[in-house]
Amino acid sequence: MYWEYFNLNENPFGLTPDPKFLYLSKPHTTCIEWMKFAIEQHEFGLITGEVGSGKTVLSRYIIDSLEDEKYKVCWIINPSMSAVQLLKEIYRQLFEEEPPFRKAQLIKKLEEGLTKFFLDDIYPVIFIDESQSIPSPKVFEELRLLSNYQTDSQLLLSIVLLAQPEILKRLKRETYRAFTQRVRYTISLEALNENEVKEYIKHRLNITGAKGDLFDEEAYKELHRLTKGYPRPLNHLASFSLLETMVAQNNIVTAEVVRKAAKSIIYINENENLSGALE
Repeated sequence: MYWEYFNLNENPFGLTPDPKFLYLSKPHTTCIEWMKFAIEQHEFGLITGEVGSGKTVLSRYIIDSLEDEKYKVCWIINPSMSAVQLLKEIYRQLFEEEPPFRKAQLIKKLEEGLTKFFLDDIYPVIFIDESQSIPSPKVFEELRLLSNYQTDSQLLLSIVLLAQPEILKRLKRETYRAFTQRVRYTISLEALNENEVKEYIKHRLNITGAKGDLFDEEAYKELHRLTKGYPRPLNHLASFSLLETMVAQNNIVTAEVVRKAAKSIIYINENENLSGALE
């Protein structure tokens, strides 16, 4: 394993969304504070970002920061389901029991359960990852109707959608007007700039026990150029670059090595915009 070669404690560039490795760049910090505010205000929020921009790890970070005794979290990672299936999954996660079979009874039990949460001073938050995959306007309409569960002063739950940017074009259609008016907080998760890429790499290496720099200055610039500053491809390319450096029995990653490593990653093409290649 290359991390053993470089005397690291573990893989610094794994592709799983581990909040331990979250680098709080300006875009990520802004997004976190914006979404926390939406949750505190008991509103609906929408986070958009390109593939690999870090939406999932950011949501995990927010979820981990919520107080267990105050919040009840539902996290939908694959919303490609019908409206009733989605409501049942929300019910299952919030109340930890199997939902009623018929929709009318399901809606009634949801209302009863949310009211009990309110009386017990528990606030449910629903995170829906990959929201651009929601299959139909009917599903968005059911989500909108959940916002009808409210007291005179607040909603009984919050919904945070995480999606690729194309969802914005979809939500501008007339069909989604009623739902869109319920989304009070919207923010786009931007890519890392060149300096943030350098700090991001150093941050992850430091967590895993690195002693000194493993990339030279030109390598950092090349990492940014080839990945456009998106964390997931950045992890992929940094990992392959360290592997190439180990194979060559060197100790420092150079720009030349980064370019060589990039040729092994199918979606990184110097002749194309990365965001287009990722779609």
